[in-house]
Amino acid sequence: MSSGCRLGKERQPQKWGAPQMKKRIADDTSLLQAIYDSSSVGIFLLDMSGRIVHANRRMADLFRYTLEELMGSEYVSLIHPLEREAGRQNMLNTMARGVGHVDVERLYRRRDGSEFWGNLTGKALVDANGRTTGLVGNIADIDQRKRTEWELAASQERFERLARTVPCVLYDYILHGDGDSRFLYLNSRCEEIFEVPAEVLMANMECFWQLVHPEDLPRLRQEEQAANRSASQFSSEIRILTPSGRQKWLRLSSRPNVIEPGQSAVWSGFMLDITQAKQLEDELRQLATTDALTGLCNRQSFLRLAEQEMARFNRAGNPASVLMLDLDYFKHINDTYGHGVGDAVLRDFSRRTGILLRQVDLFGRIGGEEFCILSPDTDQDGGLALGQRLCQTIAGQPAHCNGLTIAYTVSIGVTGFRAGDPNFDAVLARADSALYQAKRHGRNQVAQM
Repeated sequence: MSSGCRLGKERQPQKWGAPQMKKRIADDTSLLQAIYDSSSVGIFLLDMSGRIVHANRRMADLFRYTLEELMGSEYVSLIHPLEREAGRQNMLNTMARGVGHVDVERLYRRRDGSEFWGNLTGKALVDANGRTTGLVGNIADIDQRKRTEWELAASQERFERLARTVPCVLYDYILHGDGDSRFLYLNSRCEEIFEVPAEVLMANMECFWQLVHPEDLPRLRQEEQAANRSASQFSSEIRILTPSGRQKWLRLSSRPNVIEPGQSAVWSGFMLDITQAKQLEDELRQLATTDALTGLCNRQSFLRLAEQEMARFNRAGNPASVLMLDLDYFKHINDTYGHGVGDAVLRDFSRRTGILLRQVDLFGRIGGEEFCILSPDTDQDGGLALGQRLCQTIAGQPAHCNGLTIAYTVSIGVTGFRAGDPNFDAVLARADSALYQAKRHGRNQVAQM
């Protein structure tokens, strides 16, 4: 093929003259120096004695020296005195062993005496023969980051200290749309209340659900689902059964926090042990509804329950009998033996009468030695029969109190619910009239009206 048919000529390497080569080197050096000086980290070179033989502008600015002042100075003189000797040993070891890479956080001191934290990264310089000739390093100013880390650590420590002192379980909880849920955080009170370490409950949510009382679990799950859907405050009171068998009442309260749009909310709140408060509520309720001496319904509680029973009678027409009972000559017992013996007789009467009653029967103390029985689904004849059994039982066996044998009897008035009765007071008045009739006819007997 002739030369005229060639598609192109082979490219020949460009030849540089001495002036052009010198300019090219100068341009490259200037570019590298610009890049070098514009770096956001301090860059430096050390010789084998640990003296700075080269540094960029950022290195000088970082320590507030001029470049001329830095040249020839010892690198370790820039390290804070508290860490200077350790820095010297690390530098010498790096050079001696030719360590491939160094990455350490160190406290430095500037020319004006101010201090800052820097992140030192570097490596040994090795020549073609494998000999270490010095060290190249970078120093990044991480002072702000370190101080932020300390502030966060101090804040976390303050929070944990407070979390250890509050008398409740603090928690972060997440409930996903698919029903999956877990604790993100539980403070140290967790083990004290649940008798299970926080790590166990955070690792497996099922361990928490197993602690919730079976009767309360369905309600709790429904309440949390409803709160999650409405993104409103969640509150509930539940019982838990701890591994040791104790039952505790807890009050739960939390609010949702949306960390990222479109993500499930994190519920932050507390769980407070209210077992003692619940017990106190029960005791107060007991005191409000129960006669302290006999353990029976007190007058107020008895009358309230009797009105409910009468409302049922008015709706359904189910019969009910009412018995008014009064211990005969009870004042004589108090005057003769003292009120302590009188109280013991009242307790004896309450116990023995209760044995003859059904669970559905309502039995209450409505006065000093006056008692009342409401027997549902029992007509007046049935109430009369019950009264007669009571009279016979009480008269047939004396009370034994403080080494004394005290014989006593009871008078009883009986009536029943009637369609024309406006309220229970009318029934009670009729039973009371029957009681006084029994007393007028000699006591220790039953009268009806």
